[in-house]
Amino acid sequence: MNYIKEAEIIDRFNASCKNSFLNNLARKNFAYVTDYNSYFSNIREFVKNYEIFNDINIVQLNHSAENGFPHTRPNNIICIPSDARFPSLEVTLFHEAVHIHQRNNKDAWDKFLAKEGWTEFSKREIPERWLEKIRYNPDTFLAPFYIFENRWVPLPMYKSDYNPVFSEINIMYYDTVTGVLEHEPPESFIKKYGNDVRQTEHPYEIYAVLLESKGPVNNNDIINYIK
Repeated sequence: MNYIKEAEIIDRFNASCKNSFLNNLARKNFAYVTDYNSYFSNIREFVKNYEIFNDINIVQLNHSAENGFPHTRPNNIICIPSDARFPSLEVTLFHEAVHIHQRNNKDAWDKFLAKEGWTEFSKREIPERWLEKIRYNPDTFLAPFYIFENRWVPLPMYKSDYNPVFSEINIMYYDTVTGVLEHEPPESFIKKYGNDVRQTEHPYEIYAVLLESKGPVNNNDIINYIK
């Protein structure tokens, strides 16, 4: 089965990147094709030890795909670059498994996120000039924007308007009350998550990072966490 082709039918991620001026430029040298090598057997043996991966398909892609960032596609696909290796890959796999859970249990996650101060936000409420600069993320692509405390919307924006580099972005914070694009998160955000939390562009990323830090997690661990 061509898992990437099946995923593209659902989310149209690659097509959307091609239709976006900056996202297309930033990914112009990326190859989203399978690239299996002998190390893949090590990955397959590892995931057999953890039930969270039972219903997940692991795909090894060309090392250039998403700039070598592991990522997920619907409904249950984890994409790993062909040069990824253990031990760092272990944490990565659990991080991506959390993203699979988020995508496939959106209602439960939305209920949890609402208690944490997050609600989904319509892209129609974001100025077009800013939407054009957003770096797309396959892990959050089907629900790309959330608002914190009914005021601030994190936006991962390319630094350059003309020569975007995939890894060169700023996480900006759209203040929907003032209409200003802030460079720093609000004090309440820092108080809740600290200064060192990674990947603040989306609550899915924030909580995937927080859950990965708890060591190998299973589906029940995630369910209990978001109750």
